[in-house]
Amino acid sequence: MADDNDIKLDDITASDFSLESILAEYKGSAFINGDKKTPPEILNEQTEKILREVVGSAQSGLLLSTKVAAPVRDTTDETRRITTVPQEALAADDAEKARPGVVIEQAPQNPEVKDNVVLFFENYRSPTPETQDSIVHEVEEAIKREFGETTVETGRRGIEFFGRSRRSDEETETHEEEIYEEPDLKDAAKRFALVCNSISLRSFPALLVTLLMVVLTFAFEAGMVIPFGIGRNQNGAIGALMIALLIVMMLCADIIIKGVSDLAGGAPNVETLILFSCSFSVISGAFSMLWGESGLLPYCAVSATSLTAAAIGSKINLQAMTDTLKTATASSEPYGVRAEYNKEIDKSVLKKAYNRTDGFYNNLVHPDVAETAYRYATPILLAVSLVLASITAIFRVQGVYFLHILSALLAAAAPFSATLAYALPFGIVAKSIRKSGAAIAGWGGADDVFFTDGACVTDEDLFPPGTLELSGMKLFEGASPEKAIRYTASIIIASGSGLTRVFSDVLKSQGMNVIKVDDFACYEGGISALVRGERVMAGSAAFMELLHVRIPDEMNMKNAIYTAINNKLAAMFAVEYTPANSVQGALISILKWRIKLFFAVRDFNVSPSMLEQKFRVSLEDFEYVQAKDSYSISDLNSAKGGRISAILTREGLGPFAEAITGSRLLKSAALVATGVSVAFAAVGVIIMFYLCWTGALVSARPGNLVLFMLSMLAVVLIVCGYAKTRR
Repeated sequence: MADDNDIKLDDITASDFSLESILAEYKGSAFINGDKKTPPEILNEQTEKILREVVGSAQSGLLLSTKVAAPVRDTTDETRRITTVPQEALAADDAEKARPGVVIEQAPQNPEVKDNVVLFFENYRSPTPETQDSIVHEVEEAIKREFGETTVETGRRGIEFFGRSRRSDEETETHEEEIYEEPDLKDAAKRFALVCNSISLRSFPALLVTLLMVVLTFAFEAGMVIPFGIGRNQNGAIGALMIALLIVMMLCADIIIKGVSDLAGGAPNVETLILFSCSFSVISGAFSMLWGESGLLPYCAVSATSLTAAAIGSKINLQAMTDTLKTATASSEPYGVRAEYNKEIDKSVLKKAYNRTDGFYNNLVHPDVAETAYRYATPILLAVSLVLASITAIFRVQGVYFLHILSALLAAAAPFSATLAYALPFGIVAKSIRKSGAAIAGWGGADDVFFTDGACVTDEDLFPPGTLELSGMKLFEGASPEKAIRYTASIIIASGSGLTRVFSDVLKSQGMNVIKVDDFACYEGGISALVRGERVMAGSAAFMELLHVRIPDEMNMKNAIYTAINNKLAAMFAVEYTPANSVQGALISILKWRIKLFFAVRDFNVSPSMLEQKFRVSLEDFEYVQAKDSYSISDLNSAKGGRISAILTREGLGPFAEAITGSRLLKSAALVATGVSVAFAAVGVIIMFYLCWTGALVSARPGNLVLFMLSMLAVVLIVCGYAKTRR
C-alpha cells in the first residue's frame, strides 16, 4: 500500500499550473521585464514553455502536486465548522521556503520506513509543497532563458519547529498601491537626533534672551530705571527690545524659514503666524522710534516668547520622534500594529503583523492635529487681525497707531502653546510606552488606532510562553503512548494555537516527529483532521460529549485535551494554565479605556468564563470570536496592506496594551490641548481688539498681554499634564 504522502505523477496536468502559480515563489507575480499587465496570450505561451521544464524535471523521481484545497465551509446539526487543510509542510533536515497551498515531497528511499518525513504546519490552510533544489534550479534557468536576466529571489526559510512559523519579507509585501517610499528607520532616527540637538543648543540661549526681554518690558512699564545706559529712555528700551528680538529670530531661524516656506507654498501655518508677529513687532518698534509715540513699547517680548516656545515645542517633538524610532529599531523582528477590516465580523480590528514596519515612518511624520488645526486657523487669524486693525485705526483712534494695533493683534494670534499642544502629550506618551517596548507612529498612528472597533487578542497574548504546561496524560482503549502523543501533537500544531509550543517540546523531548494531517477542521470547542487515514478529534470534555464520546466521570476535567481516534476516546492531556500578572495588568489597562477586545483564540479550552476566573477581571467590553472566524483574524501573517500604526519590540499583551492605550491617550490629550490653544488665540485677538477699540492702549501694553498668554499656556500645560498622570 502506498504511503499517504505519495502523489502520483499521472495526476499532474497542465491545468494545475499557471505562470503566476509557478512564479509565486518569487518576489512579485507576472512582473516580467517590468511589464505588470502582460496579455493573457503571452502568459499562456510562456506558461507552456516553463511547464516543459518543470514536468521534465519532475520525471527524475520527484513527486509534485499543485492541487490546492480551498477552504470549504460545512454546517452540521451538531456543530459549525470550517474545513480546510494546513498551509505548510517543511522537510525535517533541509527545509526550503514553501509556496502557500502546494506540497512537494521526496519519496522515501526505504519503503519500510513510513514516518521518516518531518512536516511542520502553520495555521489552518491547505498544505504547502516543499520545493526541491533541482526543481527550483530548473525553474530559475527557464525564467532566465525566457525573460533575460531577471533577478530571482527564492527567499529560503529555515525550520522553526518549536516556535511560531514566520513568513519572509517577500510574502508580506503590500499591494502596489499601498507601497510607500520610506527611509531606513535607523538613518531617520540619526537625522532627527541631529536636528533635535541643533535646536536644543540654540533654544537655550534664545530662552535666556527672551526672559531678559520680558524682564526689561515689565521694568520699563513699571517706571524703573533700566541699566546698561538705557535708564527711562523709551527709544533706548525699544532699540534694546528690537535687537534682542532679532537675536532670537536668528537663533530660531528654522522656525522663521518654515514660516516663510509655508507662506510661499500657499499653506500658512503657526510658524507663519509667528513670522508675522515678529516682523510687525520690529516694524512697529522702528516706527515708534521715528514717530516718538509716548509710553508705548512694541510687542517684541510677546513675539520672542511665542518664537522660543515654538522652538521648544519643535525640540520636544523631534526628541519624541527620535525616541520612537530608536524603540522601533530595537528589535530585528518586531511586530507591527495595524488596523484591518475583517469582513467575517464586519469590524475594524487592531492586530499584530509579524516583522512589518512599512508605513510607520509616513505615519510618524504625518501632520499632527495642531499643525492641521492651525493650517485652517492661520489664514483666518491673519485676515481678521488685518481687518480689525484697519477698522480700529480708521474709526476709533488715530491712524498713526495702525502698526501698533496690528502688531498687538498678531502677537495675540500666535499663542505660546501652539506647537506644545501636540508635542508635549506625544513626548510624555512616547517616553512612557518606550519602557515596555512599544512605539506609536505619531499622530497618524494614534489616529488609526483611535478609530478602530477594538483589538484582536490571541492565545499567546493571554498565555505567553512559560504559562502553559502539560501536567499529566491518561490513555484509553489500549492506545499506545507514541500514537496518542504524535496524533494529538500533530493536530494541535496544525491548528497553530497557543498549545503548539508545549506539544512541540513534548515531541522533541520524546524524539518524535510531526505527522502530516489532512482535512483539518475547526469547531466550537475542538478540532479534527485525518492522520494516516484515521479521523482524529481533539477538544474539550463538552466537545467530546457533543460527539457522543463517553468520558469517565473521574476523568472529566475543565482544562484538559481529550483525543478521540475514529470516534473512540484514546487519551486525555491535562493542561495547566497559569495566569501572568503582566497579562492581567494589560487587560485591566485596556478595559479602563473601554476598548473592546476581540478574543480570536484557537485554543478551544480558552473561554470567557475561564478568562474571568483566571485573571479576575470583568470582561464586559469583549467579543468572543467564533472558531470559524478566529483563524483568519488571529493570523499574524495575513496582513498584506495598510500602514503600521505602532511597533512592538517585545512579546506579550503588555506592549500591545501600552501601544493601544497610549494612542488613545495621545489622541484625546492632543485634541483637547489643540482646541484650547486655538480658542485662546481667537479670544486673545478679540480682547486686544476690544482694548484698542475703546482706546485703552495702555491696558493693551505688552506686559499685560504676556501675562494673559502665559495663563493660556498654563491651561494647555494642565491638559497635557493629564497625559502624564494617566500613564
